[in-house]
Amino acid sequence: MSTSPPVALVTGSTGGIGACVADALSARGYRLVLMDLDPARLAQQAERHPGARVETLDLSRQDAVLDWARALQADDAAPIDVAFVNAGLIAVGDVVELPIEQLLLQLQVNLVSTAVMLQALARRMAAAGRGHLIATVSMGGIVSLKGSAAYSASKFGLRGLLWGLRDELRPRGVQVCGIYPAGVDTPMLRHEARHGGSALNFVGRPVSPEDVARAVLAAIDRPRLETYVPASESVTGRLAGAFPGLLAGLYPLLEKLGERGRAAYLARLARDGH
Repeated sequence: MSTSPPVALVTGSTGGIGACVADALSARGYRLVLMDLDPARLAQQAERHPGARVETLDLSRQDAVLDWARALQADDAAPIDVAFVNAGLIAVGDVVELPIEQLLLQLQVNLVSTAVMLQALARRMAAAGRGHLIATVSMGGIVSLKGSAAYSASKFGLRGLLWGLRDELRPRGVQVCGIYPAGVDTPMLRHEARHGGSALNFVGRPVSPEDVARAVLAAIDRPRLETYVPASESVTGRLAGAFPGLLAGLYPLLEKLGERGRAAYLARLARDGH
């Protein structure tokens, strides 16, 4: 007797992390639902994954996200076995200098729209009695850095949502995990490197999207609330988060190290033709 393949939803699927996770899930036999902003890029990505379904959604539009959530509840198609909620953005700059539109945009996309999607997916999975909810948080949800405080505010909120949601859903057969990468070599990090992003993003060597994809697969195999990439960040990040006053005194040293790391990262991008 044949069985249908499991279904995985990947948001932000055409970006660096999303594309790698989609490839990894497809290689495991998942039938993909690919979601992003650009229909043309989605169509190109779907060509690599036969049987994939594509959905275009703008997370900056609250009305569109609410419509999507309502439609998901009304859809009686096969359950979603894995949802990787990954789409996000950052606007570099001190809070006092950010245009208010950019402040609100980060909170809307990274927290409000993401929370609405997670709620809708959680309801669907709870009704089915199974599923994995996995969201990209980032170390910005553990330690807030000057120059990206608004971004961290959105990610701190997401971390809190996942924490409570895990305990609500575990008795109903649904696993919840946050993925906490340090700097990841994606277009977002390259933009930060070239446009004044916090030097602290470059104290350590950026990890690859493939590293994050491996962490997502590990979270499916061995569910845990928080998965750090690299794993060593679980110690340094939590230590800094537990003693936030220490960071201010260490800024001069960390920024010096970070600027060296940024220069090395930009040199590597130039060498690789990025």
